[in-house]
Amino acid sequence: MRRRPRKIAISILLLLLITVALSIFLQLELPAASGPYTVGRTIFRWVDSSRPEDLTDDPHDSREVMAFLWYPALPGTGAKGGYFPGLAFVSQALEESGELAKWEVLGLRWIRSNSSLDAEPLNGQGSFPVVLLSPGNGTNIEFYTSLASEIASRGYIVFGLNHPYDVAAVELSDGRVAAYDKSQWSLDAKAHQAYTAQRVQVRTADLLFAFDQLEMINADPNSPFAGLLDLNHVAAAGHSLGGITASEACKADTRFKGCVNFDGLQAGGPFSADVTAAPPDQPFLFLTKESQIHPVLIEKFETTSESYWVIIHGASHDSFTDGPVLQPSLLPFWNQADRFMALTQAYTLAFLDQTLKGQPANLLSSSVVHQDVSVKVFPSR
Repeated sequence: MRRRPRKIAISILLLLLITVALSIFLQLELPAASGPYTVGRTIFRWVDSSRPEDLTDDPHDSREVMAFLWYPALPGTGAKGGYFPGLAFVSQALEESGELAKWEVLGLRWIRSNSSLDAEPLNGQGSFPVVLLSPGNGTNIEFYTSLASEIASRGYIVFGLNHPYDVAAVELSDGRVAAYDKSQWSLDAKAHQAYTAQRVQVRTADLLFAFDQLEMINADPNSPFAGLLDLNHVAAAGHSLGGITASEACKADTRFKGCVNFDGLQAGGPFSADVTAAPPDQPFLFLTKESQIHPVLIEKFETTSESYWVIIHGASHDSFTDGPVLQPSLLPFWNQADRFMALTQAYTLAFLDQTLKGQPANLLSSSVVHQDVSVKVFPSR
């Protein structure tokens, strides 16, 4: 009779181990994008010969930008690949950046992607609005795949930028690896604030340079993307420091028709690293975990022509990246990280559809407060 409880205990333990293993296995693949378009991805590496690279000792180094592109693609084309193309070239620098643990870098090689590498762009359905996406400090653009893929599946082309020395690691056009500049953390508070403001300026120049490259790609008859970019409807978006960059890019260039900041706050709030700076003139979305901001910043929101402060309750700063989505949970079911990502995708697409496609969004139609999300519309109505 004593053996039966023991067998039950062993069975429960085996079931638990199977459940955990299944959870980990399922977490190694991001949820498939839900839009009507198949998603392709490819990489561009651009050299801006007009700008020197400030963070290397070689005076002949020019600034480079790597663009990771997600786009509507022809089904059945391209090759299935890993989540992080070129991981072997940058894995050591990823570890040394301090932004990822060794086991996390190792785990990246096992993550599967639902999009096809170098798939044929979808032609014959007109051009698609464009989003330029800037990542957070020390964070590679690859870690925004869930968000970018979902946007692309809904009929957009997303150019995510890896800013050399500002992300964990990126391979340059000549095969060198630009590693994250960790020296910034040895600076005192005032010096680091100045360093951050300077990096925002560099990143902003990267976005403007990238926009110029889009115009060249769109006009090049030999480019597979010729004529596919609707450059009259382009938004700048970014997470954390990338969100501040997106705001600055909108102020610097009226070619951007909308601006999205995912949880980026500096001295000037979500608008700038400069406390005295004004908001952009374009429609502005601040999608954040922050439920409280300084009254002065609320006054700045009130000066905008059209802006939205959307709070995802319970989210963390990393909730706007793939990190929490990829972390194994105890049960292989939809969890809190998936919920936060789904809300981020929904409100981002509502803003983009309204701003770039002229499709009014009910999600942003009025100021509301409920358990999951609060929406505040400015100017107040």
